[in-house]
Parts: sequence; structure tokens; C-alpha cells
Amino acid sequence: MDLQLVNGENAIAWGAIEAGVSVVTGYPGSPGTGTFNTLAKTAEAYGHHTEWCINERIALDIAAGVSQGGKRAFVCLKSVGMNVALDTLMVLNMTGVHTGLVILLGDDPGAWGSQNEQDTRFIAPMAEIPMLEPSTPKEGREMIKWAFEFSELLRTVVIIRITRSFSLSENLLSPISVPETKLSLSPDREPMRWISGPSNTMENHRQVHHKIQQATKQFSHLPFNKIEGSGSKGILAGGFTYSKLTEALSGTDTSDLSILKLSTLYPLPKDLLTQFLDQCQEILVLEEVDPYLEDAIKTVGYDAGHTPKILGKRTTDVNWEGELFRWHIQQALDAYLPDFSPSQYYTQDEWEKEKPARKSYCAGCPYIEILTILRQVAEDLGQNPFLSADPGCAITAAHLLDTKLCMGSAIGAATGLQKAGIDEPAIAIFGDSAFYHSGLNALVHASATKLNLLTIVLDNGGAVTTGGQSTPNNALSSFNDVGTSIGIVDLASSCGVEFIWIIKEDDDAEKMSNIFREALTVDTGLNMVVVQKSCKPIEE
Repeated sequence: MDLQLVNGENAIAWGAIEAGVSVVTGYPGSPGTGTFNTLAKTAEAYGHHTEWCINERIALDIAAGVSQGGKRAFVCLKSVGMNVALDTLMVLNMTGVHTGLVILLGDDPGAWGSQNEQDTRFIAPMAEIPMLEPSTPKEGREMIKWAFEFSELLRTVVIIRITRSFSLSENLLSPISVPETKLSLSPDREPMRWISGPSNTMENHRQVHHKIQQATKQFSHLPFNKIEGSGSKGILAGGFTYSKLTEALSGTDTSDLSILKLSTLYPLPKDLLTQFLDQCQEILVLEEVDPYLEDAIKTVGYDAGHTPKILGKRTTDVNWEGELFRWHIQQALDAYLPDFSPSQYYTQDEWEKEKPARKSYCAGCPYIEILTILRQVAEDLGQNPFLSADPGCAITAAHLLDTKLCMGSAIGAATGLQKAGIDEPAIAIFGDSAFYHSGLNALVHASATKLNLLTIVLDNGGAVTTGGQSTPNNALSSFNDVGTSIGIVDLASSCGVEFIWIIKEDDDAEKMSNIFREALTVDTGLNMVVVQKSCKPIEE
């Protein structure tokens, strides 16, 4: 059997195929996009359906319907995307699921391609939904298959957390083993089963607590968790940090150490943790990003009457902000272990070279040209407008912006600036993907409240910053299927936008200046400039 070198994101995809997933949904964002792309490319060969959605909430809504309909569903999204999906998640935790529903959640320690450094592990205890994190691609492949089974056993959503460094790591794996048949059950129409309301919420919540109690007991015996050694000095490594720890410790004597490999992030395996706490006098906790495990094990220890000294981020023994690199781990180990002597020392200088570049953008991103011309025209008119943008490629022109929050926020932030009574006009700027994601809702609100506002939409042909995924404007509903084109101009007109100017691909700087000048001199109504410019490489 020929082995193949497979990265973390692809290993997850292979596991989903082997689990017999039927429908895969998501919204692009790294890490996690690679998993979706692999599943999209293999959809025809293995008989599953893939569909990029206009936002994460819709992706989870569809998955919930698939589960109720009797097929296995898989959702790919990233940390900030989970915020968008929370409304649905916080109901699904009460209703439960029918067939397996697993969410792949990509966190981005270090914010290599995100607008913040969000640690989404805290969502699991809030939603009371099981969450795990694989330590290797090989384990990730098996964990996904287990997650679908466990989801059906407890009738709950299961979340698998991955990080950027996990997605890039590689293991030699055997070829995909396709299940002979895919799970297919009759749709679930149990009365009130899928309706969460005042009459049944308390009982549903009791059932959630029962499920978590069951999971807590089972997680102490899962192969994804294990204690190595029996020394009085302990190290707890959560998820992929275990792989980093193993490399950082290579060559050093670990006979006097106890190491807990912990891949079940919620609920915590209390029996296993109690055993670990009992045999250790002090424990160093390694995790990304925030001290989630560091705080959580203190509670377990207090309840069990075991209170060893806990070292970690709160005690400044472990780096808090950013990705936890091997040199960070060795730095912590050097202070923690008196005889620490690994066969290889990782240094900050060496790892600076190996750090990923910040998310790359097209060299010829049209945002820079657009906003430069806009600023110049405004200056010529004696204006200095506040420019409010959505995340995405607009970050390339950050020096020309005044504010950039999250997807769909540009219009709202611009509205707030105006309501604050600023002297200068505010302009909302967002891309085509952000327009469909959540900008459209804000546009409806702006129209309904008769806001005087200029909006600018860059229609560059898709979600370019995440890989060029299609939007409804491109008439693509899934990876390969042609759908119905739902154009930005038509939607804007139906929302009550009064004046719409279109800057076309071949329009030069003079033409763009004239359009911006006209748009900036219309001081009433909700108006829009649609810039139909694609990304172009800069000629050397």
C-alpha cells in the first residue's frame, strides 16, 4: 500500500469522505478552505455535494436541514465565521441533531490572515457542545470519522478545531478507504423535536447537560487523550501544541516528566485530568491562544482536591499573544526543566524565517487605485470623507481608510459616524463577497431609515482574498454547478438606492475621477458606485 504525504486540511477531508459525508457547506476563510476545496474537487468521485454559501449562518442552517433529512453534514468555517453562525448553533445545541453534523472550525493564532486573534475554544462551553482538536493530520483523519459517530450517539453537533500550523503539517497516510454505503435515515419529524421555544427549552437544556455528562465520562477513555510518564513535573499540551512539544523535547530526558496529550477541549476528561493532577506537583500548560485550559484545569483540580502549581500564560511562563512556536515552547521548557537539553534548539531568528507571510494580496489590487483616486477627487472638492470598509482586500489600502471592523460593518459604521454629527461625509466601502455576506442587510436598513450615504462596492469577481470563490453575481451555486446570477446593481436598485454609477474594467483614471466627482457632489439619498475591476498583476 503506497503512502502519501498529506497535510492537515487534506487529512480532515479524507476523514470526512471515509465517514460517508453527504453534504458539505461553508464560507471561505483560512484555515479550513483547503479542506472544503479538497472535498469539492472529489465530490463527483465520492458522491457528496459541496456548496459555498454567502455566509456562515446559512451554511450551518443548510447543514441542520441535511441532518434532519437523514444525511451526514459537514460545515467548514473559520474563527470569525463562527460568530456569524452562533445564532443557529445556540439553537441546535438545544434541538440536537438527527444524523451526524460536524463543524470544522479554523482558528488563526497570530492572525496571519484574520482581522483578530480569536480563541473560539470558549464557544464550546458556552454552547455546551463537544469540541476536539487533533494533534496530527493522521489523528485528524480518524477524529473526523469518530466525530460523526459521536454526533449521532449523543445527537449533538461536534466541533473539530484546527489551527494554521496544523493545516500545514504533514503525515504519511494510506489511501482513502471509501465506505460501501453512506448513512441514510428517514427524515426526523418527531413533534417539537426541531422547535425550540419556551415550552421545551428547560427540558432541552436538561438533556444538553446530560449529554455533556456522558461525554465527560467517555472522553477520559478516548485514544485521542493520554498520559505519558509518571513524574512529578507535568506538561499539558492541548491539540496541535502536542506535536510542537514533541519536537521541542526531542533528545532531552523525559523520564521524570508526566505529559498529558489533551485533544478533547470540551468537555474536559475529568477522570483523566484528576489522575494527572494527582501525580504532578506542578504543571506547565501549553496551548494557543488564550489560557483556556490553564483556567479550566484549575476548576477540575479544585473540585477534586488536587491543586498543584499551574504555570502558563497567566503566570507569564508561556507566551500569550500570537502563535506558539517551538522556540516559545523551548523557552518555557528551559525555565521549567532544570536539565533541559534537547538535540536541537529552535531560535527566534530561525523561526522568523519559517513564519508564514501575512496573507498575500494581489499586487495589482484595485482597492489602492480606487481609494487613491477617491481621496484625490475628494481633496479637490474640499472634502475629507471618513472611509469605512469591510475586511478583505481593502486591507491593502489600510493607510487610506479610517475604519475597518468586520464583515458587513462598513455601512453601519458609516451610519454611526454620520449620526455622531461629524462635519465630513462618511463613505462605506466593501467587496462583492462582503455585499452578499451581510452588507445587503445593512443596505436595506440604510434605505429604510432614509440615510444619505455613498457606498462603493468593488465587484472584482468573487472572494478574491480567500481564493477567488464565486459569489451570486457570478451565477455559481456550488463548486461546479451553474446557478442563477443575482446582480449587485439589481439588488441595490430594489433596496431603494437612488443613483448607481458603474465603473467598468477598461475605464481609466480620468473616467473614474469623473464618476467619483459626480457621486461626491450628490449630497442626498442612498447612492452607490459599483467598481467592476478585477485584480491585475503589476507589470515589472
